[in-house]
Amino acid sequence: LTMPAYLAHSQASFGYVQDAPIPELGSLRDVFTNLSSTCEVLVNVKASSVNPTDRHVDAYRLPKVMGADVAGVVVKVEDSCSLLKPGDKVWGDIGANAFFANGTKTKELGAYGAFAVALESQLGKMPENIGYLEAGVLPKVALTSYKALVWYAAAPWSSPQRQEIYDHDDDDGNHDDGGKDVLILGGSGGTGSIGLQLARVFGARSLVTTTSSKNTAYCTSLGATRVIDYHTENWWEVLPSDSFDVIYDTVGQEGT
Repeated sequence: LTMPAYLAHSQASFGYVQDAPIPELGSLRDVFTNLSSTCEVLVNVKASSVNPTDRHVDAYRLPKVMGADVAGVVVKVEDSCSLLKPGDKVWGDIGANAFFANGTKTKELGAYGAFAVALESQLGKMPENIGYLEAGVLPKVALTSYKALVWYAAAPWSSPQRQEIYDHDDDDGNHDDGGKDVLILGGSGGTGSIGLQLARVFGARSLVTTTSSKNTAYCTSLGATRVIDYHTENWWEVLPSDSFDVIYDTVGQEGT
């Protein structure tokens, strides 16, 4: 059986084909070792997205189906699966690092096809209030921003629901609401737009971001309390030194 898919034929050659083989359950275990779980799920892919990492491909398993973000419907599961069943609407990032038996590192991938095989642990049930297009663009950027703010910036800091826990006076008698002053560089991009929303929910006391003037209203709608147009101002010149508890740089380029 075959399917339409977007393949990497080599590290420099990519394209759509109509006759890529449909992946089978068990195919991940056949190729990779040290997987995070053993249960595999076959998904009918409804939507995916393009992230910067999708522009690059290694030299292994060529040709191969590209794509990391996936949203779709479960078609089949292995007997060992306990969380998902056929018919479930799911989303996830299947672009995880994976290893061959000889220890060589590669990436799993496979979302740019009509069907994809994923580990059950990589997928979650889609929220009922979003569709496939929204679910297909969120996993990688959302997981990246969640990791940045929770793993490295110790969020959540405060939230409206938990405010009574954090409201207290510090040792000097100053009121401390537990929130943080947060700066996010590149607030209108994929990780930046999710970072703004997460930071707001996690209890950012002030939330400053950089973007172009055309995206000011967009960033404000996501929770930014101040937006700096990087075309006309440098954030490090207009913001006081040591004025932020957290800086999340989603741009990562010299001069930003």
